[in-house]
Amino acid sequence: MYQQITIIGHAGADAEMRYTPDGTPVTSFSVATNRKVKDQDRTTWHRVTCWRKLAEITGEHVKRGDRVL
Repeated sequence: MYQQITIIGHAGADAEMRYTPDGTPVTSFSVATNRKVKDQDRTTWHRVTCWRKLAEITGEHVKRGDRVL
């Protein structure tokens, strides 16, 4: 069982791609989202993990500061 959410934010660093022992590509990166609370900006960091084809795409294209969905 897994959970899926949709967030919009900015990548905190370039995506890091690696492979599992059986050769499956996996990419990880952090996404920062911002919100205002009592006239102050608050940042929340989310850890994102992509598998297989999506890992290959994000590993090649997601760079620090990119807006991601």
